[in-house]
Amino acid sequence: MFRLFIIIVFLHLYTMNIAQTSKRELNYLLKQNLEQEDYFEAAKYCDSLMQKDSINYTVLETYVNILIEIKDFKKADILLNKICALHNDNLNYNLLFKLGVVNQQLGKYEESLNFFNRTLRLLDKKSDKNIYAKVEQHIRSCIWANENCKDSLDYSTQKIKGVTNGDSEFGHTVIGSKLIISTLRCDNCIDSLGFNKEGYTNKIYTVSKENGSELKEVKTINSSTNNTANGTFSLDKKKFYFSSCNNFSHNKKCKLLVSNYKNGEWSIPDTLNGEINDSNFTYTMPSYAKIQGKDYLFFSSDAKNSIGGLDIYIGMINQNSIKEIKPIKYINSTENDITPFFDNENSTLYFASSWLNGYGGYDIFKTTFAPNKSNKIENLGLPFNSSNNDLYPIKDSLNYYITSNRNHISENKTCCNDIYLLKPKEKQIEKPIILQKKEEQTVPISVNSNNKPSKNIEKLEQIIPISLYFHNDIPNPKSTDSITKKNYLETFEEYIQLLPTYQSNYSAGLQNDKKINAELEIQTFFIDNIQKGKEDLDKFLDILILELKKGEHFELIFKGYASPLAKNDYNKLLSKRRISAVKNYISFYKNGVFLNYLIADKNGGTSLSYKEESFGEYLTDILVSDNPNDKKNSIFSKKAALERKVQIIGFKIK
Repeated sequence: MFRLFIIIVFLHLYTMNIAQTSKRELNYLLKQNLEQEDYFEAAKYCDSLMQKDSINYTVLETYVNILIEIKDFKKADILLNKICALHNDNLNYNLLFKLGVVNQQLGKYEESLNFFNRTLRLLDKKSDKNIYAKVEQHIRSCIWANENCKDSLDYSTQKIKGVTNGDSEFGHTVIGSKLIISTLRCDNCIDSLGFNKEGYTNKIYTVSKENGSELKEVKTINSSTNNTANGTFSLDKKKFYFSSCNNFSHNKKCKLLVSNYKNGEWSIPDTLNGEINDSNFTYTMPSYAKIQGKDYLFFSSDAKNSIGGLDIYIGMINQNSIKEIKPIKYINSTENDITPFFDNENSTLYFASSWLNGYGGYDIFKTTFAPNKSNKIENLGLPFNSSNNDLYPIKDSLNYYITSNRNHISENKTCCNDIYLLKPKEKQIEKPIILQKKEEQTVPISVNSNNKPSKNIEKLEQIIPISLYFHNDIPNPKSTDSITKKNYLETFEEYIQLLPTYQSNYSAGLQNDKKINAELEIQTFFIDNIQKGKEDLDKFLDILILELKKGEHFELIFKGYASPLAKNDYNKLLSKRRISAVKNYISFYKNGVFLNYLIADKNGGTSLSYKEESFGEYLTDILVSDNPNDKKNSIFSKKAALERKVQIIGFKIK
């Protein structure tokens, strides 16, 4: 209590001193702290400068950059909007991009999309190639997040009790009943001006897995001068690999060390050698792996062959040497790919990335790993990820640990990291289902041969109907054929690329808010309809194949639609071509997994068959324009686009 009182007194005196400091001195101190990358300290000087001049553009912009660095996104959003209101003539792509990033970190994806799209309009794709690609990726991430923000895996989330404090904690690995963590702490960090930033260091501790009790420093491997973190055990628990980083602000470098572990004790660490720990680069965040009987170490590095930022590498362990180092090319990106964790039991590599499609900041991903092979990368989804930074994944049996800066206990709710335990929720026993005979319905429903609906069948029913959308007169424009060689995937990818075209055409002639709202309406359609249709189809097909493998026989029922621009006879053929494109997609889905079920057996029957109905324009909205000269409403409006589709409206189980 006395210590807290002393802190408050010093902070009060410090604030008074700053308030009395001249503008010139404040700018000097601000510049000095920015050079030292002490952003929390720099924020205090920005506050004082704003008290002297609250509308100064340079101070506002500098403060926004600082707030983004310390992850105070709510305050950054307020100041960015203040800049927009006061300095509208000074807006540039950089400010709009920051507004997009800040809103993305706050989970406001539609607002982010608006700012990112406005950013693109101020960029030149050729001369601003890198930033243009970055903004495009943010747009893809926002679209993905908007689609997936309502889906959450059945896991409970809780902070590790007894560990969380006002600083940052990071989870690294598990041994027995203990969790190995590192935390940024300082026991004696008060000087005449308040907090002494130099006193803060990262050290490794052990704690109880469940409640954070018995916090114990691993003194043998911690350093009084360097930061230690990122621990991982060998499979036999005899070796402990970790990183040690210097405290320099401008040239921070890390290297990998190893300590022998026996009977709960760590030996004095050795530095790993071989093709690692070049002093020109950083080597950090190791994770041990046993692959095909050999010992490996995953780690993150900015080595000379990295794509950008920190990339994930793998190297073979030979005693205290690492050799045959290779980057994991298919997961590395132009931004940071970090915190690898290898689940030896399931050959699954978990990692965090700030580039791949996610909810904002760093998201956690997984991929089945095998040497010299590229496999699918999956976002772990909610609640593993959030719109903030989520990293350091650890899998412990059925449970997971992650490190995240969501909902931190400090005043700035996202400044620092806490460790979270994620447990699968206990499933409640479902009440028995009493089946009753249903009357004939106009829309086909699923009825299986055993009259006992399986969980997969119920999942299929929940996805139906599936709506798949097409651009005007696609596929095969002006054709009189009823079939096509085109695959729905081709038409989908081409359609998604037309987003800017649709926005510019539909918003043509509008100004200010009306123009922005029109663009946002089209943006929402591309997210909620076009993109979602493709996702729904893939989910449906992934479940359908499981039932076909059990020996079930399915008939899928299609309906095709077209907008009223052409004559009805032509629209019927166009609708059939669209159904044909979807059938082609199913035939070649995941390297043709459905082909065997579409081939007739000796009795002429197939396990998977289709029934189709082509409606042409009969069911189109009467308010949709059929004037070919009014392209804004007949082609590029949301109402017109909603009519150009194929629907899988149901299925029958024979």
